[in-house]
Amino acid sequence: MHSNGHITVFLSLILLCIVSLMCGLLESARTAGTRWYLKIAADSAMDSVFSRYHREAWDKYRIFLLEDKSGDDLEQKWLEYIAPYMEHSGWYRVDIEGANVLHRDLITSAGGKYMKQEILDYMKYGIFDHIPDEAGAVTMLADLKEAAVVKDLSRSYGEHTKEAVRLEYVIEEINSSLEKQKYIWIEANTCLSNYDGQGFIRKAVELEIETDRIPALVKSYGNIADELYAQLQLTKSKRTEAMDQLSDPIQITLNSDTDWYDSYVRQDGERRKQVEALAGESIDIKNKIERSKDRALEVAQIIDDWESSSDDDDDGPDLSELWGSVRDIWCEIHISLLSYTNGVKDPQKEKILEKVESLVRNGLMSLVLPEGTQVSKGQLDLNSFPSLIYSEEQGEIDGLIDRILFEEYCGRFLTSFLSEEDKAVKYELEYLIGGLNSDEKNFSQAITDVLAIREGLNLVHILTDQEKRKEAEALAGVITGVTGTAPLTGLVAFFVMSIWAMGEAIMDVRRLLQGEKVAFIKSKDNWRISLQGLLDSGSSGSFEGEGSDNNGVSYTGYLKLLLFLSHSTRQYYRLMDVIQMNLRTTDTEFRMTHCVYGAEIQGKGRGQHFFFGVLEPVYPIEVRTEKAY
Repeated sequence: MHSNGHITVFLSLILLCIVSLMCGLLESARTAGTRWYLKIAADSAMDSVFSRYHREAWDKYRIFLLEDKSGDDLEQKWLEYIAPYMEHSGWYRVDIEGANVLHRDLITSAGGKYMKQEILDYMKYGIFDHIPDEAGAVTMLADLKEAAVVKDLSRSYGEHTKEAVRLEYVIEEINSSLEKQKYIWIEANTCLSNYDGQGFIRKAVELEIETDRIPALVKSYGNIADELYAQLQLTKSKRTEAMDQLSDPIQITLNSDTDWYDSYVRQDGERRKQVEALAGESIDIKNKIERSKDRALEVAQIIDDWESSSDDDDDGPDLSELWGSVRDIWCEIHISLLSYTNGVKDPQKEKILEKVESLVRNGLMSLVLPEGTQVSKGQLDLNSFPSLIYSEEQGEIDGLIDRILFEEYCGRFLTSFLSEEDKAVKYELEYLIGGLNSDEKNFSQAITDVLAIREGLNLVHILTDQEKRKEAEALAGVITGVTGTAPLTGLVAFFVMSIWAMGEAIMDVRRLLQGEKVAFIKSKDNWRISLQGLLDSGSSGSFEGEGSDNNGVSYTGYLKLLLFLSHSTRQYYRLMDVIQMNLRTTDTEFRMTHCVYGAEIQGKGRGQHFFFGVLEPVYPIEVRTEKAY
């Protein structure tokens, strides 16, 4: 009996150990299962929270936005969605006591990174026509940069040409004044030959007044020449820095054309010596005029005294000798004429070209708007826009394909001048470009930028078209009156080409606003305006253009090109401005800054032990879950 009882106790102890081990294994497995169950429940609840995306934002713009107006909606909704999982946890019993958001990624955060990702996630499923590959995008970007550089340089050199023409006008005034002085001197000398003292005095005073003009003209000449030289040096530096953005043929052509400016300045250096010498000569002339006048007055007094005191038989004074003494002084006056004459022989045509530039600067809208078209008067309230938090330092540099996809997205979902939708604010694409507070301002900025693109591309074409270059040189020769090659003719020829490119650009933009297409790269076949047509349009102040180019680019296409050239991060924020503006028409409290792109939530709770009831029946448990669109 004693032996049998010992075995029973031994087996009981062994069984207890086995049961304890099994219960421990079961509890461990159940605890691990609880954690996995809680993780699955947390992730599912998070999916449910993010399924509450803004339906109108998806319908209109195909982006996911989760509103969190109060700032604690995420925690509350997450607890609400996870509660059913906890109620039916069964074997994996756990109670969630609370939750807190570890971080939220707002759609407006990270320099527009999340907005960009939303767009790319949608656009990768799109079907596109005529979208360039990366190589094509690189070529297009190079063309646009080259056009921008050529346009900027042409504008700068155009200003220098106008300064040079101003210089020529001063030379014309100086020459005119010198010729007038010469004519007055001859008339005064004739008066002396006729013993006309009073007439001589009048002419001497007249010559003195005309001589007084010379110092002011010389000073004006010097100021213009100094300004021209200083500004030309700045433009030369800018040209040197920009050369790496130009193709070899354009570099060669541009260098050849702009070298005329250096030649003109060098030539003007020699002419300036003669001009500045006139100031000193005018002082000497004035002194001799004063001496001549004084002697003439003395002679007149001698004659008057003789007439009042002489007898009738007196032969009188020798008038030839008396007035000859005045002539001796008068003949000491030497009036120099410049060996350099002014080079503007047809100022009317030159003024017409300047008028074209002035029309673009002061009245572009009237030049390019189709007849009967009204510009929207929509106003934008910028005070609550997401772009207020944008800074230039934010954001990453996008790849070319990403930028192209963004442009395509904007072209699909935003309205512009040619859109037919009736909205309070219509020019959404233009707003992305201008960022201003009215449709009218944004439209004006957009067409100015499109004009600049077309002007640069048009000038690139002219620079490489020998026929058009010869036409421009011929017109420059007519304006300057110089046959053959001369520095001033070279300056004016480049100015003519610049204004010609501008005139063609005006017609291009006008056609775009009529809904037609304009070729990106021009050729002889699709060039619209002749030089004579340019002069006629400049005189009348109106440009007419119609007809589409085969395989051309539409107005929307050119707006997308402007976006392609702009800072992408700025565009993401302005796009958010537009989305917010439109969604607020149905929900005035909507803000993009309330919208969540992604979040991480930490839940805390208590799990319950099923075994080992003599121990603490509960234990702390936590779970983390994250989600992003």
